[in-house]
Amino acid sequence: MRLNFDIDKVSVTEFGVGLDDGDGQTFVAIPADADVQAALREMVASTWHAMQRDDDGPTEYEPSEKHGGTEYLYLPLKNDLAKAMRDLHDAANLPVSARALAHPAVVFCYFARMTDRKGRRLSALRRAAQFKGILKSKGRLVRRLDDSLRSV
Repeated sequence: MRLNFDIDKVSVTEFGVGLDDGDGQTFVAIPADADVQAALREMVASTWHAMQRDDDGPTEYEPSEKHGGTEYLYLPLKNDLAKAMRDLHDAANLPVSARALAHPAVVFCYFARMTDRKGRRLSALRRAAQFKGILKSKGRLVRRLDDSLRSV
């Protein structure tokens, strides 16, 4: 599988979360400092490189099947189940909420959106079973301070 995105030449990196308020799900962006953005780019690159080492390639997601914790799956964009991901990927102006992590119980996922120097976009989303506002990446902790995420 070929990625039509240059991971080594990212010009914009965004971080955000999906919130489930009981009436529906929404996506919000969260301000993140340069170190957090770099950690997100490293995680995306690491995931992509791991996917390339999988000789079988991705298989199509089947909602009726039980899937493991780490599987490389794809969902065709025309599939109705992909609507939320399409909407997130295509959103031009996500609302920004520095306070979105104040209630981690309503966070159902976290995501990174990136744009490379040619204007191509990549969206990465991960389910958040228990999001505590702390993300581990290469021994660094990321936590919420004032109105943004910072690496410490």
